[in-house]
Parts: sequence; C-alpha cells; structure tokens
Amino acid sequence: MPGLRLWIAALTVTACAHRAPPADLSHDAYVWQRAWTGPVRDAVATTPEAIGGLRVLAAEVAPGQPMVVPAVDSAALARAARPVIAVVRVDGSRPMADLSLAPVLTAIDRWRAAGVAVTGIEIDHDCATAALPDYAAWLVARRPSGLAWSITALPTWAESRALPAVAAAVDELVVQVHAVRAPVLFDPTTARRDLVQFAAAVPRARLRVALPTYDAVVQGRRLRTEPDEVAGFLRGLERRPIAGVVGVVWFRLPVDGDRMAWSRATLAAVIAGRPLAPDIAVRAEPRGGAVDIVVVNDGTRPGPWPDLRVADAVAADLIGGYLGAGPDWIAPRRTLDPGERVVVGWATGPEVKLHVR
Repeated sequence: MPGLRLWIAALTVTACAHRAPPADLSHDAYVWQRAWTGPVRDAVATTPEAIGGLRVLAAEVAPGQPMVVPAVDSAALARAARPVIAVVRVDGSRPMADLSLAPVLTAIDRWRAAGVAVTGIEIDHDCATAALPDYAAWLVARRPSGLAWSITALPTWAESRALPAVAAAVDELVVQVHAVRAPVLFDPTTARRDLVQFAAAVPRARLRVALPTYDAVVQGRRLRTEPDEVAGFLRGLERRPIAGVVGVVWFRLPVDGDRMAWSRATLAAVIAGRPLAPDIAVRAEPRGGAVDIVVVNDGTRPGPWPDLRVADAVAADLIGGYLGAGPDWIAPRRTLDPGERVVVGWATGPEVKLHVR
C-alpha cells in the first residue's frame, strides 16, 4: 500500500520536525569556602572548562552580628578568567530592612582592581514566605547600579502571591532544589516538580536551578548526592526544557581533597553526559633499583582500592592497610577519587608483574 507508506513517512517527518532540540543550558558554580586554602585557590584558578561563571561567597550576615567579609583571593579569581557574581549570604531569620551592601561594594572594587570581571551581586536569603512582600521592597530599594541583581529562591515561594513582585525586582532567580526537605538532599522527581511549579508561578522570570555536588552528615548519618540521579535530572531538563530556565548553578565547585563533594572529573562527566564509572588500575613506576606500586583512578566516579597480585617479585611490601604476605594482597576498605593517585608500596625484582585481582 504505497499511499499508506507515504502517509506514515510524512507523519514521521512532521513529528521529527516539531520535536524540540535539547536545551542549551549554561553552567556556573558556587565557591562557598570561608578560608581560601591552597586547594581552594588552585580549584578556582583552574576552573573546569564547562563552568562559565563563578558565584563567590563575598559576605555573610547572621542575626545580631555585623557583616563578615571573607578574605577572597582575588588573584586566583582573576586567573580563572570567568565572570564573577558576588554572593551575600543572609540568615533567614535576619531582618533585611537595615542591611547595607556597602562592604560588599567595597570588596567588589578590590576584586575589579585585581582584574576580576565582577558582573553582579546575588543575595542568598531563605526568606520566610510570609515576609516576601517586605523582601521585594528591599530588593527594589537596594538594587546596585551597574551590576546584575539576582537572588536564590526556595520552591515553597511558588505558593505566595508576592513572588511575582520579588521576581520583578531582580534580573534572575536561582531556584534551590537541594536540601529543602529534610532529611533528603536531592530527589530528582521532587526537584523537577518543584522547578515546574516555580516557573509557572513567574512565567516572565529568568531562572537557573541550583544542583548539588556534595554529601552531608545529618544526625550522624552521611547523606549522599548520587551523580547518576543528578545527571538524570539534568538530561531530563535538556530534553524537556522548562520555560524560563536558562542554566544550572552547581553547589559547589570541586576542590581537591574535599571528601564531602564530587571531584572535577565527576562534575565534568555529569555536565557532558559521559559515563559515570571508576577505572581503577595499578602501575609500576621505577624508583632507583625498585618500583613504586601505584594505584590510580582514571574514571569519573570513586572506586574501591583493589586487591592486588604482585608476581615475580624478589621482595615487596604494601602499606596503607593492605594485608598479605605476597603475592596476593587484600585491600583496605577505602575509596579512590577520580584522578587520585596513591603509592601503596614497593617491589624489587627484574620482572615484577602487577595485577588487579
């Protein structure tokens, strides 16, 4: 039936022609450390390519306390060569009426003098829903001149009639969908529902969504943010865009040695849609008349230290918790982060052979 085949083909072409292309989302990251240690400075100065901008904790305000301005390393920020937004964290119970941004504007002047491209200010204030009318008025009154003006926002605000006034007072809202319903850090289904409802409440607003890269300890129990779940949420947002949502802000920028957050490799894989898996290998690296036994993770997520076989060795010894007398060694219950390299022992012999068991 040629006529039927032609009709089906035409229907298929029409359906494909009207299928929306994946959303092209931009990606920023928060730098939330109070102390700019060496690893923090290095992480900022070598910001991953996929991260287009940095949102840096510039000040904190607690109830009854003066504003605290961390000693940010502006030289590291300048080396990052990214647009920077200065973030002011204000405790949710702290009244906003008398809050001045003067210390933040002074800090921004210092950053700019060091070559940092500061483009805006963001207020991170978990305002009570009932207080949103006053918050909107404050945002209008305190809007900085010559800088983009943004805020973080809670999903529960979608129920307030004052939310449109809050959204109209700023250029952009970053909707936080993590750590908003204890004791869960992140649930992709709930996050999608919250974001859809929020966007529908402010259809003219420009939105970003804040996604987690960290773990947290709550009442002695470690809560994990699973990269697979966040990646699934992100792929869904790309395939089924939500009107008004233009990008993602990751909390927080990976820092080497931070065991409570993802690695750079994991975040890059989640953003790019690459596979998430460990790739554990063992290598022999010559050192004098012996070899160092080195375990590496070339993958995109943490993996367990491997059990090892050290064959054809005259002598060998493994450290770090390995148990055995050779050639077989049982690994300690430890994990290796992506990109991590650990020297776990040594061996001697003309043809030492190393294997992951």
